[in-house]
Amino acid sequence: MPNVTVRGPEAPRTIESLDPVFTVKNLSVFYGDYEAVRGVDMLIGNREITAMIGPSGCGKSTVLRCFNRMNDLIPGARPAGTIQYHGEDLYGDHVDPIEVRRRIGMVFQKPNPFPKSIYDNIAYGPKVNGVKGRMDDIVEEALTKAALWDEVKGKLKQNALSLSGGQQQRLCIARAIAVKPEVILMDEPCSALDPIATTKIEDLMQELAHDYTIVIVTHNMQQAARVSHRTAFFTAEVDDAGVRHGRLVEFDETSRIFTNPSDKRTEDYITGRFG
Repeated sequence: MPNVTVRGPEAPRTIESLDPVFTVKNLSVFYGDYEAVRGVDMLIGNREITAMIGPSGCGKSTVLRCFNRMNDLIPGARPAGTIQYHGEDLYGDHVDPIEVRRRIGMVFQKPNPFPKSIYDNIAYGPKVNGVKGRMDDIVEEALTKAALWDEVKGKLKQNALSLSGGQQQRLCIARAIAVKPEVILMDEPCSALDPIATTKIEDLMQELAHDYTIVIVTHNMQQAARVSHRTAFFTAEVDDAGVRHGRLVEFDETSRIFTNPSDKRTEDYITGRFG
């Protein structure tokens, strides 16, 4: 087993007793006729960090984008099965995908600040959502929660693109927080960052988990072990017709995944035998 430090709740709840924000049942994702991900069942617990790990091409990011309907923006992409958000069908006919994305924020692999000032980056979302007044307070609160306020409070009118990579990523987290989401999705948020910036983002994730539900895709197994409460291991399998599909192999408390996995494929991956 790799030499990792597992951090998580002092008294982990069983998966069955989770207070689920998302309940995923038999989820498959298609791009046209191609079934990219097949038969995923999992729960995402309230105010927990759930990590999704696995080799490239196993469907982690595809599943992540289902949680805030980002796949709707990809021509030909469609889910099958169900994803419930607090018991409501996330893909029901009555559900507004724009409102879904307001409640369920997204932070991408590469920091993507708008080419505007630091202040305007944070204020953009609340303004679009019709928030009026006290914008200074909203900006300060979001930057404080993202552990960036002390570093930028004297240069809020400076272009956000002048910040370092790690600062830009925390700015993007602050921008997501500013619209008051319940869930923050993170798609490999540290892959483009140096180790110091990565540590700051990991510390920030653990702090944010007191108030937000976080789902993170990462190729860094040590990162998953350090920050998450639960881990989902995905892999890619080839069916009898020779077609490759992403599959969820195992979902459990992070400590169990990394010390006593129940599936040999999980053990083989985390010990470096493949992937």
